[in-house]
Amino acid sequence: MKISQREMVLAWITGVVALGGLTSLLVGPKLTAWKAVDSKVTAATRDVEKLKYLISQSPRFNAKLAEMKKKLPTYPQGKDVTTELQILIERLAKTNKLNLISRNAEKETLRGNMYEVAVNCKWEGNLEALTHFLFDLQKEDVILDVSQLSVAPNDKKILRGGFTVYCSYSRAPSAGGETKTESKGP
Repeated sequence: MKISQREMVLAWITGVVALGGLTSLLVGPKLTAWKAVDSKVTAATRDVEKLKYLISQSPRFNAKLAEMKKKLPTYPQGKDVTTELQILIERLAKTNKLNLISRNAEKETLRGNMYEVAVNCKWEGNLEALTHFLFDLQKEDVILDVSQLSVAPNDKKILRGGFTVYCSYSRAPSAGGETKTESKGP
């Protein structure tokens, strides 16, 4: 059997198309996987650059942390500070004519090398009193932070609501030179 030139060209074209299709089937998933890996490598490279930048900024962050630690009040080991913190919150509220209906302190918790007490408060007053109270709390620097503020109107243009004040402080080393690492209740 003799193959004509036309059949030979068609056979070559069919072979090339079949080879292209087979290559596409075999290489297509690998190409997709390679693109996914390439995008992950690009993202990882970007993350490494960000981390290198943050590491280069660590002296600045450490200086700022040291400055903030100086503002943090220090109390002796074993001293109950919840009453003192509640009195501070009450004093700021009275100064700004904000009525604190209730105050409930949670247990002291250890966060790294500093301690924290959350004081849940229910309040009532006008918007101006609340604004001035929150401003005065903010002036107390790093020790007081308000969270979960809720406000609801009342019939007599008096607002009511609640908030949680987180009070941060440190403890002086004990007589043995070590600081306690366990949480104490109020």
